[in-house]
Amino acid sequence: MARVSMFFLLSFLTLNAKSQVVFDTLADPLQKSTVSIEKLSQQPVMEPNKKILRNFLDSVQATLAVGQELSATKEVDSELLKIYLKDLRELASTKDTIDAMYRKSLDAAMVQSDKKSFEDLVSAPLDPLHHPRIRAEVIAFYQKNYPHHSIKSIEALCDEQALEQKSIQIAIEQEQAYEEHLRILKRSEVSGIKKIAQIGSRNSVILSADQNGAGGYEFEVENLNPYTVTLSIDFESLSNLKASNRLPLFIEVPGRSKKKVLELSRISAALGVDYRSSYGWVRGSAFAIHQDNYLYTLPFVKGANVYVSQGYHGDTSHKGLSAYAVDFPVAVGTPIYAAREGIVVGAEGSNNLGGASPEYRQYANYVIIEHSDGTMGNYYHLKQGGTAVAIGQKVLKGDLIGYSGNTGYTSGPHLHFSVSKVDPISMRRPMNLPIKMQTAQGIVILPQKGDRYTVQ
Repeated sequence: MARVSMFFLLSFLTLNAKSQVVFDTLADPLQKSTVSIEKLSQQPVMEPNKKILRNFLDSVQATLAVGQELSATKEVDSELLKIYLKDLRELASTKDTIDAMYRKSLDAAMVQSDKKSFEDLVSAPLDPLHHPRIRAEVIAFYQKNYPHHSIKSIEALCDEQALEQKSIQIAIEQEQAYEEHLRILKRSEVSGIKKIAQIGSRNSVILSADQNGAGGYEFEVENLNPYTVTLSIDFESLSNLKASNRLPLFIEVPGRSKKKVLELSRISAALGVDYRSSYGWVRGSAFAIHQDNYLYTLPFVKGANVYVSQGYHGDTSHKGLSAYAVDFPVAVGTPIYAAREGIVVGAEGSNNLGGASPEYRQYANYVIIEHSDGTMGNYYHLKQGGTAVAIGQKVLKGDLIGYSGNTGYTSGPHLHFSVSKVDPISMRRPMNLPIKMQTAQGIVILPQKGDRYTVQ
């Protein structure tokens, strides 16, 4: 239903702005499924449902023709538009029914060890085949019953599963790296660390402790980075000491600042004291409150017409905490402009590697801007040498910040744009936020694959 709501919203805003929308592109997700469904309709295993499949295929073509008619007219017929959107909604429902039939038939073929029906079904791969659970069951059946691995579509599924598992493993390793907490220093050791610390390095946030004169300890943190961080402090053991704050402690530390964060008070003067502790940090604030009414601009030159290749809750990488992001496929070297004013807190432009595999993730070039509400604007996959700003620089909305590219984990040249804060649940991972974007077609709140917008 979210997709249908987007259809209505986009059309309403477009009509009010008296701008043209390529209406037939709204049927793209349905049209892309027709090749597999056409092949499926010819398989004996789906003979009892052939009429439903044929009706769906015919209806998609008829509806697409209406979308093309709407796109070709200067003045949109509102009644025809209503019919078009209603037909799209009904087709989406029929597609769900077909997916359910496909899934049921596939389950039956595996339970009954019906290799002929199994082969017919996987030769026409529909969306359910990519569901992690179903995909795993299909691969397990295939590897057990086809020792020579002779079905190309299943081999592609095996590659897909391996890539996903590798991506998950990399994410786990990144989190484990964060768990390698830092040592709390004595105040006398801090000056030596500061001399060698670089922005973003693990020791660019320094937690130090000194005795407070009453048998306890006072802890101070210094953030050498230009951006806000979320600091975590925990204690494996406390002997005869009481913390001034609830533990574990999570606290926001502004960029280039120093502050007292915690005190351990001695409980009994007659007993000795001891503690075992660790700390970690992550860029950004878990306590930021996004200014939801802020209108972001599209990060391109005024008048440019841009296409969305993956929007919110996309079918590839925009999932979970990364759900609210937008990918704009643009040529390498396309100028990128700040969608919101702020301070540059991240700028990387030295990399020249990219590819459709998670191991390329570390090679992404980017610009990150911290906004006044504590959120971060993220502009990724810039070209080598494609940063036009420096860390610590103040930028206004619409200022040039870089040039698009194809670096990092990417299957083609595009700009990945998102606004994020630290996830308040894990307190260690970025979480993308939904935003409002001002376009010539109106205010967009749910960008989806296939949408086209003009920069206002």
